[in-house]
Parts: sequence; C-alpha cells; structure tokens
Amino acid sequence: MKKFRGIVSTTIITAMLLSASVPAFAFSDNESRSIDNFFIEAQLLKGDGSGYGLTNKTTRMEGIVILIRLLGKEDEAQAMKDLPCRFLDVPAWATGYANYAYSENISLGVSETRFGTNELMTAQQYNTLMLRTLGYSDAQGDFNWDDAVGKADDLEILPLDLVEQYEYNNTYSKGDLIDTSFCYLGAKYKDENKTMIESLIEADVISEELAQEYGLAVEQWDELSTNIREDEYFNFKLKNDVLSITGESDDEDKTWIMVSITNVATGAEKSQKVDNADQEGQYDISVSVANLPKGEYYVNLYSNDEKYHTYHSVVLSSVIVKIEGADSYLLPSPVYGQNLRIHNGNLLEKRDSMMNLETKVNDESVAAVNSLAADITENCTTDYERLLAIHDWVSANVYYDDDFASDKVNKTNFYSADVIENGYAVCSGYAALTKDLLNAVEIPCKQVYGYALGVSEESVWEDVDIRKAEANHVWNEAYVDGRWIILDTTWDSMNTYEGGNFTKGDSISHLYFDVTLEFLSNTDMSII
Repeated sequence: MKKFRGIVSTTIITAMLLSASVPAFAFSDNESRSIDNFFIEAQLLKGDGSGYGLTNKTTRMEGIVILIRLLGKEDEAQAMKDLPCRFLDVPAWATGYANYAYSENISLGVSETRFGTNELMTAQQYNTLMLRTLGYSDAQGDFNWDDAVGKADDLEILPLDLVEQYEYNNTYSKGDLIDTSFCYLGAKYKDENKTMIESLIEADVISEELAQEYGLAVEQWDELSTNIREDEYFNFKLKNDVLSITGESDDEDKTWIMVSITNVATGAEKSQKVDNADQEGQYDISVSVANLPKGEYYVNLYSNDEKYHTYHSVVLSSVIVKIEGADSYLLPSPVYGQNLRIHNGNLLEKRDSMMNLETKVNDESVAAVNSLAADITENCTTDYERLLAIHDWVSANVYYDDDFASDKVNKTNFYSADVIENGYAVCSGYAALTKDLLNAVEIPCKQVYGYALGVSEESVWEDVDIRKAEANHVWNEAYVDGRWIILDTTWDSMNTYEGGNFTKGDSISHLYFDVTLEFLSNTDMSII
C-alpha cells in the first residue's frame, strides 16, 4: 500500500493496495509483553520470587486478587489480613483478600468453610466479576453469569477472537486473566461515561503518567512532532488558542511553508498562512485558532522553494485540532495506544540481523545485496548515517508498481534481488530490500506489518475491527543507538512504475524516516 503526495495545494492523499496478508490476533506477542509489564509496574500483578506464572491455569484466588487490585482496594484487603478467616483453605498470604472479598460480597466462597482457593477460575466466572465491577448485575437480568463472555462481546469490551477463545477453550490461564483485565480498563461503567482506567487514575491507584506510557487514557495531546530526527521535523503545539509550528529542514523545496487549516467535516479552508524558514533552515510559525467554531480541523502543511506558484503537500490530513473553546487540543489517533504497546514490546531477535530467507538461499542474491549496501554506505561513519543512506537510496531508486497495485497485472517484485534487478515493487518489496541492505551492514531490522485506513471502504477507525484486520502495508523498524527507529521507504518514495514506464519523482521525502509513533498513528496506520 502506498500513499502519494500531490504537487498542488488541494491534492488529496490517494491510497493503493499492496500484496500482504498477515492475520491479526487479539494481542500480539509484542503487545502482550507490554500489557504484562504494565500490570507489573502498576503493581496489579506481583510475582512469587520465581516468576509470574502467566502460562499457568489461573485459580479463583488469583482472579480475586487481581480484581481487588483493579478496584483499588489493595490497602483495604491488606488491612484485613490479621482478622479471623471463616475459610479453611485460604493460606496466610491470601487471608486479607478472602476476608475483603467476603465482606464486600465479591465472592462468598464455594461453601461455608471453603473459599475454593485453588479451584480453577473460568473465563465466564472472571468476566462475571468484571461486569459486576462495571455495574452490571446478573441478579437483575443485565446478563447471565454463564454467558458473561457473550455480554462482554456485546459491550465491545473483548475483541472477537478473545471471545471465541474463551467460549471454546476450557483452559483459562493467568495470562488470559491479565489480557481480560486489560480490556476492561478501557470499558465504561454502566450508564456512565467514565472508564475503569480513569477511575483508577482518579483514585491514585495508577498514575496518569504510567497509564499514558502504555497507551491508556490518551485522549488529547498538547504537542505532536513528525520526526525524532533533529534536523528534519515539524512540531505542532497548541497553547492559549495559538498553534505554534516549529521545525527544521535543509531541503530547499521547504524554504516556504503554507499552513492551511480546513474543517474535517466540510473540507472548507478556515485559515491560511505562509511563512519562510530562517537562514538556519528553522521554522517558527504561529496561527491563532481563537476564532474557529467548535469542531475538528486538519492542519495541513505545504512547501515551496519560493513564496509564490505551486506548493507541494508535506503534512496532509494527519494533524487534527479539536476546537472546544478553552479546552482545545490535538486529537490522537484511536490506534495510537495499540501501536505504542506493540512498538514498545519489541525484542531484539536473532532473525532481525539475518537477511530474508529468499535472499539467503541464493549466494548471488547475498552478493548483490552486500555489494550494493557497501556502495551506499561507503562514506558513512555511524549506524544512523548508514540507516539514513539506505533509506534514501531505496526511496530514490525503487519505483512503486502502480500496475500491480491497481490489479492490472498479477506479478511484481517481492524479493530483494528482483527489486534490485528490475527496479520496481510494492511496499513488501521496498521493505524486504530495506531490511536486507541494513542487515548487510550489520544493522538489525524488522519488517513491520500493518493496516492502513482507507484502502478498502472503511474511512474511519470505528468501522474497522483492527484486531481482526489483515495487513495491507509493510514498513521497517531498525535497531540503532539503543532504540527501534521507524522508517517507511515506500511512503518516502515519489517514484512510480506504470505501463512499463518509470517516472522519477521530483525528490524523496523524509517524513517517514525516524518518524514518531504519534505521527505514524495519525497517518491512519495501525501495527498488527
């Protein structure tokens, strides 16, 4: 899939398909690692000194303990640990939890003298407890206790594949319990607009900073940057009804910047301002939004090497200002939290330093990649410089296959050697070549599969079950200087191949080199 940027100020982003089909699951390994870490850091999940036992079947007591902590009642439970316990099967460490659960009618045990401490907790039982926490009552007919998972599905608390897993799999692990609990954090209490995570933040059970670090309760931004790279970026900051746009670029085509603010619903332009970079290539542009009616507005940037004539789009429909009077803010993408958790759950794996299998099995392919990588990075002294050089070469020398993307032909170049030889591909070919070239200069790199909104009929995230979506775009993450750097050589390439003709773009873009996860998410991209 590729988005092309037009050459006139009214150009709309055009989306095209790519050949990639990777099914998404409820929580990828990366996201599960982030979720587990969140529960550990929030002290909702505590180990026994030897680990957390996430693959073990979960017990009733473990479910009750997690629930009590989610209620923010850990201290109250601990205060009851020295009181007599009516249940004979409760160990000393769990006495407070059992006492609290009984006193608050959370769990009355399985008999007069047995709590059922080590009996297994089922998905239906735990979802029953969680639904009651949200204010739903099985006693009053809000749901049936033996179909609590179905009710959670109806309320869109659990993603569909988790629902199917819990309904048809009798095993319910401690890891499943954590995943279930995480889903409920974003759920609203019955007949209220407040979510569980918001309640926990208000009660100081979880800090707002920790929640946002894991993509929870992120409803607005005051600031958004396009790139982490310090010498090529734009930063948007909203304060006191003034939108400040700062940044830097050494690209002569970005000497002049046009800021256009348009209404999301109508497309009508409400404000426009033109300004230029200073002698250092730095921008400092201020636009008042005080007089804008309430609503959502795109902040679009266009550039040119001179003040007048045609401007090229730079940032289009990716920065949204929500005007609500004194409480105006920048609007985050609804997939940002998921992207953040998946990205932060990355592990450096052996395969990240190994070329793609299709390249490795052919000595000539390996030699071609190694030779090209050496030529591209000949004058580079750091890994970051090598990363940038390879990004620039791929974006400048590979042409996007419009014919394949529009189903005019059924064959294109997916593998690095073929892309090098023939010069055109769709994004899977761009990403494969980028990975192999980086691996050739000993930079670990992943191919990242994602879903880009707008390829099919869906135009808003509310119409997409993102956890069941299939990938329609591929890009890369490279491990340099102790961090994973996001880059998309496809979207930064302006070259096209159509009808056997190669059309060279005017330049390449760096908008998706070392791009921030916030901006990537706001360009309607979801990692899956």
